[in-house]
Formats: sequence, structure tokens, C-alpha cells
Amino acid sequence: MNRKSLISNGFRRPGYLLVEGLVSVVMTVFAVWTVVAMISYVSQVQNRQLVNFHSYIRILESEKFDFQIKQIKVGDTLLYSPVTHKYYHMEKYKGMIRFTGSFKGHIPALNDVQKVRWSKFRGCLRTDVTFNNGQKCSAYSKLPFKD
Repeated sequence: MNRKSLISNGFRRPGYLLVEGLVSVVMTVFAVWTVVAMISYVSQVQNRQLVNFHSYIRILESEKFDFQIKQIKVGDTLLYSPVTHKYYHMEKYKGMIRFTGSFKGHIPALNDVQKVRWSKFRGCLRTDVTFNNGQKCSAYSKLPFKD
């Protein structure tokens, strides 16, 4: 078809139609909404990981176990509980920090962990955690070291 036949049939298009303008406004609003939703989701994940980290520290310092540090190794810390009269390992295993006893079973304490490091610092247990999304958390726990 040539230009003359389009004009003679009444299909002249001098500019955008109202429907085209509305469609582009709806698409723009949808794109902005998607970006805002993704930013909100990322901040919620970071807040949730921070809350989980503090819950993990609360378990570590709780009077329910009254943990004492027996030995610190790379990726594994040996704890003793005078309340239960048992030894526990705190270790990184498959993207989580878990507590294990001498026998079978474990208690997952923190998930989505990329890297963890425990160290003795000024009489405290220092815990440094890096999560899978790159967020880093650090805490000092006043746990006695048992020799």
C-alpha cells in the first residue's frame, strides 16, 4: 500500500492517540512500582537477617545453656554448658550456623550465611558473619573461656 491509498481510506495519523498515551503512562507507573517493590524487598531481607543475627546472639548468651567457650577453631567453636553438662559445637554447615551436640541432631541458629569467623578478643567471643547478600554483622559476647 502506498501513502495515497492510506489517506484515502481515512487512516491518517498526525500524532499519538489518547489510548496510546494512556498505555505509555500505565507502563511507566508499572515500571516505577516494580523498582519500588524491589527496593522494599531488599531492605526487608536485610532487616530480617539483622533480627535473626540478634536472635542467634541471644541464644548464645542465654541462661538456658549458660555457655562457656572451650575451644575456638576456624569454622568451629566448642562450647560447654554447665546447665546441661554437655559439650556443643557451633559451626558453619551448608550456608547456616548450627549447634550440634555429641550425638545426632542439630539446632539451626542462623541461615543464609556465606562466611563466619569466631575469635577471642579482649576476653570476649567475637562473631563476624557475612550473609549471602553481602551484609555483614559483628557482635561481642561476654562468655567465659573455660580452660
